[in-house]
This record gives sequence, structure tokens and C-alpha cells, in this order.
Amino acid sequence: MTIDYPWYSVALCVLAGLLYAGAMYFVGPRRFGRGLRWLLAGLRMVAVSAAALLLLAPVSRQTVHERQKPRVVLVRDCSQSVALGADSAFSFEALRQALGDRCDVVLAADASNPMQTDLGALIDVGQDVDAVVLASDGINNRGANPTSVAERLSYPVYTIALGDTTPQRDAAVGDLRVARIAMLGGSFALEINVAARMLRGQSAVLSVADAAGRQLFSQRVAYEDDDYAATVATTLPADKAGLQRYSVTLGVVADEVNSRNNSTSFYVDVIDARRKVAIVGNAPHPDLGALKRAIEGNPNYEATVMLAGQMGAKPLAADEWSLVVLHNLPSQQHPDLRFADGLPALYIIGTQTDLSRFNALHTGLEIVSRTSKTNEVTALGRQGFGLFHLEPATVEAIEALPPLTATFGEGKLAADVQTLFGARLGNIDMQQPLVAASAQGATRRAFVWGEGLWRWRLADWQTHESHEHFDRLVSQLVGFAAMQQQRQRLQVEADRRYDEGQAPVLHAQLYNESYELTNDAEVKLHLRGDSVDAEYTFQRTASAYRLALPGLRPGLYRYAASTADGLGAEGSFAVEALGLEQRRTVADHALLRSISAVSGAFMVHPAETDRLEAQLLELKPVIYTHTRYAEFLRLPLVLAIIVLLLAAEWVLRKYHGEL
Repeated sequence: MTIDYPWYSVALCVLAGLLYAGAMYFVGPRRFGRGLRWLLAGLRMVAVSAAALLLLAPVSRQTVHERQKPRVVLVRDCSQSVALGADSAFSFEALRQALGDRCDVVLAADASNPMQTDLGALIDVGQDVDAVVLASDGINNRGANPTSVAERLSYPVYTIALGDTTPQRDAAVGDLRVARIAMLGGSFALEINVAARMLRGQSAVLSVADAAGRQLFSQRVAYEDDDYAATVATTLPADKAGLQRYSVTLGVVADEVNSRNNSTSFYVDVIDARRKVAIVGNAPHPDLGALKRAIEGNPNYEATVMLAGQMGAKPLAADEWSLVVLHNLPSQQHPDLRFADGLPALYIIGTQTDLSRFNALHTGLEIVSRTSKTNEVTALGRQGFGLFHLEPATVEAIEALPPLTATFGEGKLAADVQTLFGARLGNIDMQQPLVAASAQGATRRAFVWGEGLWRWRLADWQTHESHEHFDRLVSQLVGFAAMQQQRQRLQVEADRRYDEGQAPVLHAQLYNESYELTNDAEVKLHLRGDSVDAEYTFQRTASAYRLALPGLRPGLYRYAASTADGLGAEGSFAVEALGLEQRRTVADHALLRSISAVSGAFMVHPAETDRLEAQLLELKPVIYTHTRYAEFLRLPLVLAIIVLLLAAEWVLRKYHGEL
């Protein structure tokens, strides 16, 4: 028995029992005979002392010896290369029965992707193991070097060599090196590794085609020796937006054993980063052409000039246009700007702008004017503008450009409007903005308080023999204003590409009208692809949604998520065939032998499992010794003894007429 209190605490407990029994049976009238009185006092003393001792929380200590069988883990490589090769029917059943009761045998479930092999992950099964047996063909195409993994393990790794090591006549499309993202209208580089074995003197055509079957590249490859390897490089056009599938095919020659590795597919996400800008003028003006040319100097923008009289009341589609440039609008002739509702805007405020209607738009800039006079003002750079960066050389160049024509008035700016260039009349700073911008909430706006921008572009060329500085200013204004954050209430997150054999997992978020995250509504997903046309339902998580799709065949898939009240989101992803297991089918027994050697084990063939069985049966059991502690207060026997003592005392007192 062990207690955490000093030794005299036990003596105090015994003393408490003695005092309690003495006060009860030896103080006052004596109702029992001498012998019975001493017996009753003894029972009471022991019970009280035991109860007091329990208050000290004593514990008992016990040494326990446990015998554990040797633990052997059997791991089978279930990759495609094993299934396609010799010994594909190999089973651990005979070995498991032979080990019988001598070992604790665990048949590990191979949860890896069958389209690739990571031997290092297969043999690293944990620390509480006495031996691992790996049945594999030795083909490793993912993860760390398995020999290095085996070298640091604390247990031996025995290997069973499956498959055939005989070289075969075969050619294969190997690894592809390609950028997974390309810009629409550009091109992307592709490098194709080609390998051939025992095909000296033969040749085949290597070609690349898009999903529509259009051939984009073709070249004949001559196999110059029996162990041929080469890299073929080409450049392909990115002329279609979206997730595009391309096929690489290597012609099959006579007597080629494996033709499955002669073709593969890959996917490139072609992004249309171009943004469409509508330049709307109150009337024909040279500024419109200058703005169009400056905007289209950036290849990511496409500008269209139109007049307000041709617009009508139908708004420009927000999903088609990124920005509207309003030149001298609103005006008295065209006061209604409903066609531009919902779009970020760049306002060119000129002599035809109706200032009262412009102020009613509450853009963040208010111009108070009581006269129709105009000023010829030049640009003066302001410090502290932080919405985007303009090079100091460009600021100096803009300051040197000729004046713009600006309506006379007083400008009042909202707190979130920042001035890039102020207006200067001669040498006088007018303390009013000439070029400004605002990121008001989710809406972005930019302002130029003056017309005659065509003179700026012309003067920039005359001074610098380029339009670089003017075009850069316009591009920065347009790029800032067009960067609108469109926040959909239903959003779906999915990778653009999944490996074959990998189960795609999609996540969704749903926002209410106040853009607060919720998951009250049911979200469904309609998936369409080469081999699938099915509907699934997202599972609710704590505050969002999750959907784990079943394993899909290689191909391009499009999805549409929706709720019952009409919210939706669309997207696409690709499941890409790895082909790693098909490219190489000749077993690598040397790697298996190396894994076993560095871990202190050996390799056997399927016919030699008797040798492996004998070795495993020599494993010794492990005896673990540990100390077990138990609190006396939690032992039912101790409490039962105390109760029995008190019960015996009560029975004796009652029998002799006390109670």
C-alpha cells in the first residue's frame, strides 16, 4: 500500500479509531460484559480506522507481466502493374495459415491509388511491428526512395518478388512537361519523353491532337538503339478558352508487346483573361479613339466604342463587360445611365457633362459649379495615393503634358476617394482633383475631371516617341476600376485536375442575402462527363457543404450546383489518366532486394515462401512488464469489509438487547 502522506498519518487514523471505540464503549454506563465490550470496541475501532485510512487515498501497486506474440504485417502491392503482370493471382493466405497461432498476423489493406505505386508508404506501417512482408513487382513511381525509407525503419522488411524481369519489345510515351495554365490567344510549350526497348531500326509517328481530333503536332521518331530515350519538344496554340484536353499518341510498331502505354492525355486550363471595356460617349469626340487605343495597348483588354444614343435602356451585361467608360455622361441629351447599372465606371467629366445629374449618382465626387466657364488645367502629382502604383517617371511625364479642358467648379470628395493628380492652373494648385479613384464598398470608380485626353496621347508621342506614359495611366485606371469582386451567393470549390483513381472532393459555401454563411438549404450537383450523367447531394458540414464523388474514369467533367430557390454555380474539372503503371511493366527485383538488405531481411520468390515462413516462425514473443496502481477507495472488497464490520457490531448489539 502506498500513500502520499507522512507515516504518522496512519497512526493518527488508528488513534482516531481507538478514541472513537473507547468513547463509545468505555465511557459512561457499561451495558455489556467485559468480553463482549472488548469485541464490539474492536469491531468499531477497525471500521473507523479503515474509513479514516481511505480518506488518505491509499493505492496498491502490482507488477504485471504480459506476453505479446510477434506482430507480422503482410502488405500486397495492388497497383495496376502487378495486376497486368505475372503472379497477379498471388495470395498471402497460405503464409497466414502457416504462421497460425505463433504470430499476430495483420493483412494490411492497400488504400493507395492503383494507378501509381509508393513502396515507401507501403512498408512504413508504424512502430509496433516485428516484421513486414511486402509482395510487389518493385516498380516504384511515386514518393520517396523506398530503400531510404527501409533504412530508417526499426523492423525488417521481407519482400516477395512478383512479376517478370525479362525485357520486352515496347515503346512508350513517358513523362510530359507542360504548363497547366495558358493564356487565351497565346501558346504553351510541351515536352514529351519517348522511350523504346529492343526496337532498334524501327520508327513511329508521334502526334498531338485536341479534344475535337484536330492534329496540332506530328513528328516521326526513329528508334536508334535497343534502349532508346529522347525528348520531343513542341509549342501548341491556346486558341480555346476553358479546360482543354489534348491527346499524345505514339504509333504502335510490329511485335510490340504493350500498346497501352503508347498514348496518354493531358489537360491545360486556357484562361481568357481579356476584359471587355465599353467606351460610351455623349457624342463623337477624339478622346474616344485615344482611350480605345490606349486600353487595347494592353493585350488583356478589348475596347468597343459606342454612343449613348445607340444604347437604349437595356443594361450592359455584367457577365460580358468588365467596365464602362462614360465620356461626357450623363448629359442633357442623355441623362439616363441605366444601361451602365451594376458596372464599374471610369467617368470622363467634360464640358457636356450635366453636373447636377452627375452629382445625383453619388459616385464619391461632387462638383459644385455656378457658371459655364472652363479652365485649362495641367496635372500635378499627389502624394499618398495608395490604390495602385504609378512609376515616378510616368508621373513626371503626365505633369508635363498639355492642359485639359475642365469645367469651372469646386470638387468635394468622399472619404474613400483618393486623388492621383490634382489640377494646376498655370503655377497655381487649385486644390481640386484632376484624376482620382475610389473603391467604395464593392464598387470601384475612377474619374478624370477634364476632356482633351487625345492631346495627352499625341504630346506623349511627340516628347517620348511612344504612347507609353499615357497608355500606362489609362491602363492603370481601367485595370483598377475593372477589378470588380463579383461575389456569388453559391460558390463551389473544386480542383481543376484530379489523378485517375483519386476520389474528387468538392466543397460549397452558401450565403444568405446579407452574405452571411449558412447551410439551411439543400444543395444538389449535376455532373456530366464522358461516362457520367448523374445528380448528387452535398452533405452539410458545420457551416458549409462537402461532396465526395466516387472514383471517375479519365475525362473532362462539367458540374452545375443549384438550390431550390434558384441559386447556382457552374464549373469543370478533369480526371487525368496517369498511365504510370502502364509505361513500365518490367519488374524491378533489384529494388526489392535492396529494400530487404538495408532493413536486415531478404527477398524470396513466390515459390520460396517456405524459407520466409521458417524465418518468421523464429521471431520471439515480447514480454512487457509494467506496474499497475489501484485506489483502495475504488476496491469493492475494502468497502464490503467495512460494511461487514459495522453490520457485525450491529447484530451483536441487537442480539444482546442494546438496540
